[in-house]
Amino acid sequence: MFQYSFRSGLILLFFFISTSVLLGQSRESLIESVNSLPEWKASGSPVVFNDVTDSKLEPELNAVRGAYDIAGVTLQSWQSPSGKVRAALFQFADASAAYSFFSIRRKFEGMPSSDFSAGADSFKSGKYHYFWQSAYVVRMDGSVASIQLLSGILSEKILGRSQRPSLSNHLPTKNVIAGSETYILDSANFKETEGRDASSFGFDFSAQAAAADYRVEGNKAHLLLLLYPTQQIAKKIEDQILSTTPGKTTSRKRVGPLLAIVSGLTDASMSQSLLEQVHYQSTVTWSEPQPGLGLGPIIVTAFTFIGILVALSLLVGVGLGYGRTIAQSLYPNRSFEREKDAEIIQLKLDQ
Repeated sequence: MFQYSFRSGLILLFFFISTSVLLGQSRESLIESVNSLPEWKASGSPVVFNDVTDSKLEPELNAVRGAYDIAGVTLQSWQSPSGKVRAALFQFADASAAYSFFSIRRKFEGMPSSDFSAGADSFKSGKYHYFWQSAYVVRMDGSVASIQLLSGILSEKILGRSQRPSLSNHLPTKNVIAGSETYILDSANFKETEGRDASSFGFDFSAQAAAADYRVEGNKAHLLLLLYPTQQIAKKIEDQILSTTPGKTTSRKRVGPLLAIVSGLTDASMSQSLLEQVHYQSTVTWSEPQPGLGLGPIIVTAFTFIGILVALSLLVGVGLGYGRTIAQSLYPNRSFEREKDAEIIQLKLDQ
């Protein structure tokens, strides 16, 4: 019981420390980390938008109005040793929301670039360079050399894990069109990205979606993965989709709570070849409940310990008694009950 409580305390302590560190990493602290560099000069004060629905939001930031779980945006420009550079820091509630925004912007604005690499993932879009790391998406424009320097500085300062959502890892990598992968967390972005009505796909049940485009024998295919909290919800959504499109059974596959849908292919065998690459394995963790201590077990446990202590006391007493008797018989006048009294030192305090 004590061990269980001790472990729980350590976990809670670690959670609070980690949370306080990440919450302390604000956009302002990232901006200040660049301002503190000796050769970097800020061009004016940063422009901060904590409410992305603000009517004063700059037109070039309109894409964030529909972003899921965005905490705010900060804009700042610098004069660096290599030229001018401007950055927009998009901060989200967590890494999954940040990756969702990043992947959707990559789908609509640009593609991966071999000459720009930063953070956990990155791409170029015209004059803009984007990278995603932890709960942040950073967009930069300006001198190419300055962009490279700034991306390295910020990526070192941004804390937290940058692991892609697990659903995105279920997208097959074979024949995927680079930069087409998206991760979607809400119905609004689903409709914008997929061009379909989201009402029939169960986003009211906390669904997640990941999608990508593929080349299958020269044909372009689109794969959509939907993950639901339980397999019962996934079965219900599958039946709803089947009732609306009864002739498309070969372009669909469900594995537990995961539903995969292929579109863009007329050949059923091609659809099946793509669906066969989708795998999902459910794991169940069973935690045994901790036994409760009632009055009966407490009394039994207490008297058990008392009995053990009494038995030990008796054994020690008997052992000392027999030991003294044996020592007296073997070594008389040496150990116990000497005939001649030993000298005693007296303090004589009454004199």
